[in-house]
Amino acid sequence: MSLYSTVKFVVEAPFSLLMPLFHLQEPTGPYKVGTITYDWTDSSRREEKCSGADVKRELMVQVWYPAENTENLKKAPYIKDAPEIIRGLEKYYFIKPFLLRKLKDVQTHSFINAQLSSKSVKYPVLIFSHGMVGSRNQNTFQAEELASHGYIVVAVDHPYYAVATVFSDGRVAESTISTDVNSSDFSLEYGDRNNETWVKDIQFVLDKLEEINNKGNDNLFLGKFDMERIGIFGHSYGGATAAQVLLKDSRVKAGINMDGAFYGSDIPESGIEKPFLLMLSEQYMMSTDLEKAEKKLKMFGIKGEKLKEYLELYAEYERRRKKAMAGGAYSLIIKKTTHLSYSDVYLYTPLMAIIHKPKKIHKVINDFSLIFFNKYLMEDSTASLENAAHKYNNVEIAGTKKELVS
Repeated sequence: MSLYSTVKFVVEAPFSLLMPLFHLQEPTGPYKVGTITYDWTDSSRREEKCSGADVKRELMVQVWYPAENTENLKKAPYIKDAPEIIRGLEKYYFIKPFLLRKLKDVQTHSFINAQLSSKSVKYPVLIFSHGMVGSRNQNTFQAEELASHGYIVVAVDHPYYAVATVFSDGRVAESTISTDVNSSDFSLEYGDRNNETWVKDIQFVLDKLEEINNKGNDNLFLGKFDMERIGIFGHSYGGATAAQVLLKDSRVKAGINMDGAFYGSDIPESGIEKPFLLMLSEQYMMSTDLEKAEKKLKMFGIKGEKLKEYLELYAEYERRRKKAMAGGAYSLIIKKTTHLSYSDVYLYTPLMAIIHKPKKIHKVINDFSLIFFNKYLMEDSTASLENAAHKYNNVEIAGTKKELVS
């Protein structure tokens, strides 16, 4: 061993012990999982974040799917473009790079470019939309689980809103979102205005899936997408996007919003009127009780006009939430959770994992996601969210009368 190698080992060994690789939970379904990534350009839309008039909106899309004949295939890394993502995580999540140095070595349970399983003629499709400054990979725990149970999961990177997007030729679209929480990027108006871009991203992806399904330019998925059984789920701003797509696009039959507020077009008084599940953290629920929220804000020294602004914002969020639920929906509160509990992020460092117990929470999220989509896309008469809630002491579930009797 050279002097350099010896010094390197002595310096790095303690960090290897303190920052071990994290492992995603093994999917529980009967299928192996494959994954493939696409780079798609929507020639009908100009990229508004770029100055050039001829620059079109380009998306990176990752698909997880039921697979077979996976022997001798490589498993996909958790994040292919780790350096770019790590820079973004440091910028927006305040996680120091040395704490994330092993992120590039984390392996998933998905096999790269595996053969689609032949057990079914076609498979239901689930679209995933990440949170603001999130990424298409951020809910791998959930994508792999759903794919292992017979769903094709299609996750979309929303460039310039994602933490970072690396295109197939190596170009990087870094997030343009401000790091100042007091900037207009975090306003209700910004959220409403930009949601249409995200909705159009999803609708473009749905168009591409239809194209692939009907034309012979992709042998892997030709005729394999069940376009009559499409669902959508999203986290945070992606959850708001899921609700808007469910509202606006007849192709999408059921949706889950994970801890997201509601942005975009005004939801009718009648609600979304499709199968809809709103998963909420305890952290989110604190803002729905204005009296408790006011006390919390005052504890942080917020007062006067700023306090009034926050309380008015929380009241508007609650008004929108109630409208979304009016058409028949379920709400699920998972106790001892925060906003990022609905993603992989708390797996990234041992300390976060100890504090937030992400694997325990992920199991709950996966169970209810699977039951919900099985009920409304697979038409599984045995799938019951109420019955599932009895298994857990950290879950509260409620549904409107219209939904519960359907």
